[in-house]
Amino acid sequence: MGYDISFHPVDMRLVQERVTPFLAGRGNDDDLDDLIADAVRQAKVRFRANAWGLGVMQANPGGAFDTSLHVWGRPFFVTAERSEDVAEAVVRYCNATVDQVDDLARSQITLLDPALLAHVEPKVSGNLPADERLAIGFRWKLDLLREAAAAVRAGRDTIRNGDGDEIEAASALAGNAQFVLVEFLAALLPGWIERGRVWPTELAENASTDCYAPTDHNTPLLGVLPDEFPSLEWDSNWTIPENYAIGGYASPSDIRPFRDWLTRNTAPLTAIGDQWDDRPYVQNALRKLDESLALAELTGSAFVEAAEIYIPMQGTMN
Repeated sequence: MGYDISFHPVDMRLVQERVTPFLAGRGNDDDLDDLIADAVRQAKVRFRANAWGLGVMQANPGGAFDTSLHVWGRPFFVTAERSEDVAEAVVRYCNATVDQVDDLARSQITLLDPALLAHVEPKVSGNLPADERLAIGFRWKLDLLREAAAAVRAGRDTIRNGDGDEIEAASALAGNAQFVLVEFLAALLPGWIERGRVWPTELAENASTDCYAPTDHNTPLLGVLPDEFPSLEWDSNWTIPENYAIGGYASPSDIRPFRDWLTRNTAPLTAIGDQWDDRPYVQNALRKLDESLALAELTGSAFVEAAEIYIPMQGTMN
């Protein structure tokens, strides 16, 4: 079983105040429209930024350019070296309009090699759907779980999914809330892509580190839902148990201790990880992890590890 892994900063204010109350059925059906609109804007920013990364890859610059980091790893297109600089560049993209992307991408190419600017053009692969279709893609799962919550409140056992099939309302809500939440929030504050058994709780469980990693069960991601529906059995994990799942969580106050722990324990974590794969790439995965933690630290966010939020082979990118 393969794993498409990702490392995510998570805005817990949105979890507590916006998204989980919406899923629980509070407020109005259009209460997330502003966030949906922002996700659509960022999708267009991401599409253009990724085109620049593909353009650099086509130019085949060699040297410091690493497709697993600069194209298929970091969000958007970022070539900075320090984790803090990477995080700041990601925030600039998150706040950008589509018209501002080209200048941001060119600045990243300059960091890599100023001479490349004369040889790189964005390589557009395919087309984005219209804004309305993008919006539907971002919100249909949220709406489905909101409908499931309404059914549970009303005592109805089932709802119909997008294919018209009847599904159990309680299981749909309790079993999918975390994944749907993280998937949506990743459209607003992106994560980092990796592959293989390199998520931090898996490495920490098997390595001889100097202390436990500052991670815990991901129950906080459920927000208000357990209080709203105390009779349901809510999924909660301390690590990634399977594909299409959310794993270990670190609170905003634990992000700096997490980064310090990672710095102290890079050697044992790398040694363990490389035993499970025929490529000695774990140190690069830990670099991506630290960069995602730097973004969490910069934005005051929590952190969570996940599987199959992004599946590059299916075209879902960061």
